[in-house]
Amino acid sequence: MKLSQLLSAIGADCPQEAEITALTCDSREVVPGALFAALEGARTDGRAHIPDALSHGAAAVVCRPPLPENVPGAAAERPRAALALLAAEFYGRPADALTLIAVTGTKGKTTTAHMLRDILTAAEHKTGMIGTLGTYIGAEKLSDTLNTTPEPIALHRTLRQMADAGCTHVVMEVSSQAMKLERVHGLTFAAGLFLNLSPDHIGGAEHADFDEYRACKAALFRQCKAAVGNADDPSWPVMADQVPAGAPVTTFGFGKKADIRALSSAPDPDRPLSSLLTVEGSAPYSVPLPGAFNAADALAAAALSRALSVPNHAVRAGLARVSVPGRAQIIPVPAPFTVVIDYAHNGVSFDAILSALREHHPRRILLVFGAGGDRPKIRRRDMARSAARWADYAILTADNPRSELAEDICADIAAALGDAIPWEIIPDRQAAIFRALSLAGEGDVVALLGKGHEEYIEEKGIRRPFSERRAVEAYFSVQR
Repeated sequence: MKLSQLLSAIGADCPQEAEITALTCDSREVVPGALFAALEGARTDGRAHIPDALSHGAAAVVCRPPLPENVPGAAAERPRAALALLAAEFYGRPADALTLIAVTGTKGKTTTAHMLRDILTAAEHKTGMIGTLGTYIGAEKLSDTLNTTPEPIALHRTLRQMADAGCTHVVMEVSSQAMKLERVHGLTFAAGLFLNLSPDHIGGAEHADFDEYRACKAALFRQCKAAVGNADDPSWPVMADQVPAGAPVTTFGFGKKADIRALSSAPDPDRPLSSLLTVEGSAPYSVPLPGAFNAADALAAAALSRALSVPNHAVRAGLARVSVPGRAQIIPVPAPFTVVIDYAHNGVSFDAILSALREHHPRRILLVFGAGGDRPKIRRRDMARSAARWADYAILTADNPRSELAEDICADIAAALGDAIPWEIIPDRQAAIFRALSLAGEGDVVALLGKGHEEYIEEKGIRRPFSERRAVEAYFSVQR
């Protein structure tokens, strides 16, 4: 692509023409003919890497003013926003051919995105999905993602792949960091969905405070042709204030003010660890996930689907078959008990999944968990308190100890547990899982919490492969 065509996307002149073969914001990835976008990072300013990029054959540069003398390219006051527009242009503006749906919120984005993907598929729309668990076309996984919402080059490259594959719709998890770093700048969403907001991602390189976090979430709705929001959440009015004038707004919730109101959610007596969601004016929806939090996500997905005029039969069919890797995921086992894997890794998410499991009246909940190293230690206390409230037995083990010792982390959790419930420490996670399975009997639930979809354990800077699902399979292969 000619540099002049590329720079036209950001309204920049091109006094020096060049042929652009690639885009990158990493000087180590520069190939001859590439345009290098020098971005400000958490630790370094990309401008410092311009000489290195040029030495490796970069044909042009985009950076904060001033542009280095005699270097083709353009200066931009907001290089990140410029890169988003350049990436869209470089990949032929694939978003123009797609119906984009944005999902945002502190909790539930991944589950709700999977629900929407399955609903749209049931409505016979070929659907792409981009989020925490990777990129997908239908149920086929294309790649992992480094971020919940990819950086612009990867994002538009993926959208191009989806458009070329015949997708008509794409469901995207859009994080607050994505908004802060302008990863989706220039995109227009057919609809944006707001789930909830609670303090998270605050401090360090993320958000300065809750106000900034909320403002970044709200900024998404300026880019939406329609908005669907949780009327039960106190932050919804802040989101709604950003919706463009004249754009339709729909609310959902369990309260009386919601446009689409849930009357109840309860365990499904005909399906293990499943829920029945009753919505005003409709027969109950069956959702193969337990708990009120999953029912709330299903309500959000149903509300968004209605806003897009998706037929109710597709909503019902999509919700009935949804499965989310590592989110209340039941692992089939040849035993009279149930094994569940979930990504819960703080007190709030522990309460959500464990209370949901308790609603189904298991004989016992046997819990395997740890806590991430180099993370706030208050999480260890909060998870212990939740375990003491809901579980019958706990086996404490490793969960991404990072620079800490798993034994030390487990000792902190054990101190918080005290004598509230029986517990033991087995730092090796596979051995801990084997121990829990050996203790389980008829009617029990073995809950493996913290890792979810992750298939590694991070320790001392190294991620070694580890799959809880494979650990469970290995246990039963030995038993045979």
